[in-house]
Amino acid sequence: MPYCSKCGVEVDDGVAACPLCSTPIQNLDALVRKPENNPYPQHIIDPEDAYSLSKAERRRIGVELLTLAVALASAALFLVDLLSHTSLSWSRYAVASVVLGWIMAVAPNVLYGRKKAALAIMAMSVIAYLLVLDGLDGQLDWSLTLGAPIALTSFMIAAATVEIMVTRRIKGINLLGIGALALATFLIALESILRIGLGTSVRPYWSLVAALALVPVAVFLFYLHGRVLRGADLRKIFRL
Repeated sequence: MPYCSKCGVEVDDGVAACPLCSTPIQNLDALVRKPENNPYPQHIIDPEDAYSLSKAERRRIGVELLTLAVALASAALFLVDLLSHTSLSWSRYAVASVVLGWIMAVAPNVLYGRKKAALAIMAMSVIAYLLVLDGLDGQLDWSLTLGAPIALTSFMIAAATVEIMVTRRIKGINLLGIGALALATFLIALESILRIGLGTSVRPYWSLVAALALVPVAVFLFYLHGRVLRGADLRKIFRL
């Protein structure tokens, strides 16, 4: 039976107030939540909850799936080539390209958090790929004089440009200015490599004309960023 919370008098069930002090009677049984006979669970159990994977595990599974896909694709290419020509011919070039794509996709996942190491592996893979393509015919012709130097120069200029942008925290229109200077440098290096590889005059010509056009553009962009836009971010300028 319920009791008055003030004077302690025991009262009958259903009494709203104490007959002595008129204090409202609280029904404790109603306040206590009784368990419901519900055959269904309060929380739906998702079978996938037991297989929630961390980011590292997802990267590992992704690498395994890519490796399996590359292995199956390479085996299929070799098999088709053998069945049609009784020897390996065009499939070697195709498999080399597939392997390069696999390295480009796997390196950032395996070396996650080590961007410089991943970029170095990717650069060496491209150079090795060019050497392999050139050497499949039995001799190295263009890869040592043109392919590898151009690829190495491209990666070095790109890496240096990104490093400058990150370390100096360059933003806004200045990014385009740095990109224009990097492109001018690459064009000069490209023409120099081509001239040396082809045995012509070492002195660059058309790349200097392009560089002389890009440098004023870079200077204009630097001025526009610092004096007119006053360091505004590109995302704000283009409302991204």
